[in-house]
Amino acid sequence: MDTNDHKKFYLIREDVLPESVVKTLEIKDALKKDPSLSIFEAVKQHNLSRSAFYKYRDTIFPIDDKKEETREFTLILYVNDMVGMLANVLNKLSSLSLSVLTIHQSIPMEGRATITLSLDAQATDLEIDDIMESIKTIDHISKVELISMSM
Repeated sequence: MDTNDHKKFYLIREDVLPESVVKTLEIKDALKKDPSLSIFEAVKQHNLSRSAFYKYRDTIFPIDDKKEETREFTLILYVNDMVGMLANVLNKLSSLSLSVLTIHQSIPMEGRATITLSLDAQATDLEIDDIMESIKTIDHISKVELISMSM
């Protein structure tokens, strides 16, 4: 593959990644935390070959590694149509120190609606996973999905 040939990007859950990719992420994290650690030592500690590490190291990044560049992302919330639902969501976002960039609520159909939120998380140290889990705790929200990120 030509190194200038860029492929599409995907969001994928960690639990479906091959073990060598997960280990590559762990090694990258270990090297970041301990600059004195050599790649040889790190791959040995995580029981991964250097060739596998080099194969994946420049192609896999945790979402939150991009937080130095941007902390903007878009979520879609599947909610029950309840009076005050949007206010509850906005109160939770405020308590998490998130700024709302855009917001759209669909017209309720059969007691259900969606709320699409573009958020800026630069004022918080929370990881995106933690933000999503916190939003899921709001009553009458059945599902929260990450649908995009600015990178």
